[in-house]
Amino acid sequence: MRETRVVPAYNSQCAICRLKELRLLDAAHILSDVLEAGEPTIQNGLSLCAIHHRAFDQNLIGVSPDYIVHVSRRLLEDEDGPMLDLLKGFHERSLSVPSRSADRPDRERLDIRFASFLQLAV
Repeated sequence: MRETRVVPAYNSQCAICRLKELRLLDAAHILSDVLEAGEPTIQNGLSLCAIHHRAFDQNLIGVSPDYIVHVSRRLLEDEDGPMLDLLKGFHERSLSVPSRSADRPDRERLDIRFASFLQLAV
């Protein structure tokens, strides 16, 4: 995934927490590039900070096709301190999406990925 296109599409900030430190931002695939629909396009990417990227890849957070962030039940039920409380705070909040509609995350890809999140997020 080319960060030179995805991250700027999101105004160089994390789509979840709005962090603007470029050294901590990644272009995260919605669908892996090993899948047929996993092309390296802006519509198959999210600009995420390192912690949200890792949580997204591990199905600890998911994004529904209506651009709502969901935190796994496992994390929501855990009591582990202030960093976890920060993650929990993004549950059911709106994802920040690019202003250009052509650059927004593809809803069909999000639907596929969100279905996996719902199955794997225990």
